[in-house]
Amino acid sequence: MNCSLRMNHTLALAALLSLSACSLTPALTKPELPLPQSYSAALSDPAAQAVNAQWWQRFGSAELDALMVEALAANHDLAAAVARIEQSRASATAARASLLPTVNASASASTSSRDNGSNNTSSGSSNSQSDSATLSAAYELDLWGGNAASVAAARARLDASVYSRDAVALTLQGDVASNYFQLLALKDRLTLTEQNRAAAAELLRLVQVRYDNGAATALDLAQQKTTLLSIEASIPALQQSLQQTGHALAVLLGRAPGGFVVSGTTLAGITLPAIAVDTPASLLVQRPDIRASEAGLIAANANIGVARAALLPNVSLSASAGINGVLTSGSSTVLSLAASLSQSVFDGGRLKSQVVLATAQRQELLESYAQTVLLALKDVEDNLVAVGTNQTRTALLLQSTEQARLAYDLARIRYDAGADDLLTLLDAQRTRLNAEDSLVQAQLASQTAAIGLFKALGGGF
Repeated sequence: MNCSLRMNHTLALAALLSLSACSLTPALTKPELPLPQSYSAALSDPAAQAVNAQWWQRFGSAELDALMVEALAANHDLAAAVARIEQSRASATAARASLLPTVNASASASTSSRDNGSNNTSSGSSNSQSDSATLSAAYELDLWGGNAASVAAARARLDASVYSRDAVALTLQGDVASNYFQLLALKDRLTLTEQNRAAAAELLRLVQVRYDNGAATALDLAQQKTTLLSIEASIPALQQSLQQTGHALAVLLGRAPGGFVVSGTTLAGITLPAIAVDTPASLLVQRPDIRASEAGLIAANANIGVARAALLPNVSLSASAGINGVLTSGSSTVLSLAASLSQSVFDGGRLKSQVVLATAQRQELLESYAQTVLLALKDVEDNLVAVGTNQTRTALLLQSTEQARLAYDLARIRYDAGADDLLTLLDAQRTRLNAEDSLVQAQLASQTAAIGLFKALGGGF
C-alpha cells in the first residue's frame, strides 16, 4: 500500500471516529426556586422609573457624576477584576487549542570531516554533509467530548469573570454614592452643631449676665455651661467621621487619602429618585452576581464531562513528512503516518475520584446558586421596606423639627421675659438639636436605601 493510499485510509478513519464522537457532559437542571409573582413590599409611585446603567445620575448631583466616572476609571479592585477577565480569556483560548491539530517544523544540517592518516592533505581526509527538513502534525480525536467540555467550561469561566467584574463595578458605584452622601450628611450635621453651639454660647452669655445681676442661680449657670460643653464635645467626633469618610472615598477613586475634599456641602438639593421594580424572576438576568453564579455552575457541569471522558480510551493521530539532502546533491522523501490508542489500566481510583469530585462540586454550586437567588430576593425586599419606611420617617421628622424649632423660639422668648425657668429652655434646646440631627440622618438613610435598591435590582447591568 503506497503512502497516498495509507493517508486516505487514515483520514477516512479519523473522519469516521470524529462523527461518532459523543458528549459525556450531563444535562444541567437548575434548582426549582420559589420565585413569587411580585414583591410584597413593592411601592406604588407613578413617577417611578426603571433602573438603568447610569442610575446615580438620577440623584441630580454633577459632582457625584464626576466622582463616579473617576472611580470607574481608576479603582484598583475594578482594574483587578478586568485583569481576571483577561486571564479567563487566555485560558479559554488555550482550551480551544485542544480541538485543533498541532503542527511542528524542524530543519537540521551538519558537516563532518575524517582524516585518513596520509600526508597528502587532499587525499588523506574526506568531508561529508547532510541536511533534512521535517514537518509533523499530531491530533487527538475528541471521541468522548472531553476537549469540547473543557472548552465549554473555560468559556463559562470567562462569562463568570465578566459578570464578577460587573458585580465589582456595581459594588463600587454603590460605595462611591454612599460615601459621598455620607460626607454631605456629616457636613450638614457639623453645620447644625456649630449653629447650636453658637446659640448655646449666646444663651450662656445671657445666663451669665442674669447671674451677675442676681436673676439666675449658680445651678442655671452650671447647667448651661454643661450644655455648651456637650455640644462642643460632639464636634470632634463629627470631624473625625468626616475625614475618615473622605479617606474611604478617596481610596475608591484610586487616590491617596490625604488632602481629599469634595465641594458639596449639604444633602439639600439631592433628588430622592422613585425607582420602579420588575418581577422577581427578572433578577435572574439583571443581577451580575446571580449571572456569575450561574456561569460557575455551567463550568462545573462541563467539568463532569471532562472527568468522565478521561476514563475512556484516548486516540491520537500523527503524521510527518521529511526531505533529506535538500542542500546537497540528491534528495529523498520520508513520509509516515501513525495512530495510537491509550487507556489507563490502573490508577488507584484517581480518575473515578475526579468524576465524584466534579459531581460534588456541581452540587455545591447548585446550592450556592439557589442561595444567591434567595439572598437577592431578600436584598430587594429589604431595600423596598427601607425606602418606604425612611420616606415616612423623614416626613415625620421634618414636621417634628419644625415644631422643635418653634418650641425653642417660644421658650427663649418666655425665658427672656421671665415667664419660664432655664430648665424649660434647656429642654427645648436639646429637643431641637436632637430633632435636627435625626432629620439629617433620616435623609441620609433615605438616600442610602435608594442606593441599596438600585444595587439590589442589578444596577442596570
